[in-house]
Amino acid sequence: MFRALLCSMLLLLPLLANAQQASPQRFGDMLVYHNTFNSSYLPPEIAANTGLTRGPNHGVLNIAVQQQTPQGPVAMDALLNGTVTTLLGQRTTLDFLRIEEDGAIYFVANYMATQRGLLRFEVEVRPSNGAVTQTLRFQQEFFPDE
Repeated sequence: MFRALLCSMLLLLPLLANAQQASPQRFGDMLVYHNTFNSSYLPPEIAANTGLTRGPNHGVLNIAVQQQTPQGPVAMDALLNGTVTTLLGQRTTLDFLRIEEDGAIYFVANYMATQRGLLRFEVEVRPSNGAVTQTLRFQQEFFPDE
């Protein structure tokens, strides 16, 4: 029950938080969906149960990896390593948590920014099926809670 609620929240939050990207980034037959949102959108109990930190200067990166098949996209397991960098060059390592529910797999990580600004994300996605590791790069403006 809790996991279903969490997955629902992770799917709906991007819509509530003005998701940065609705369509996936493609790497061959691998599809990588990503979005970021302020951690204040997470209910405290969900943040606590998943190990995510809530706070005015904390954001969440949510990634889902799928493989395009003739029958349609299917969830793909992967190992993710990444960083987030401010415009001043302050780099922080992202520690991803893997969440699996009803055939869906999500990877979430906290990041921190003390002020409004553009953040650069770089995430290596290494599919568990042995496919080539790909690097996802994107920028997103962060708005701390006031």
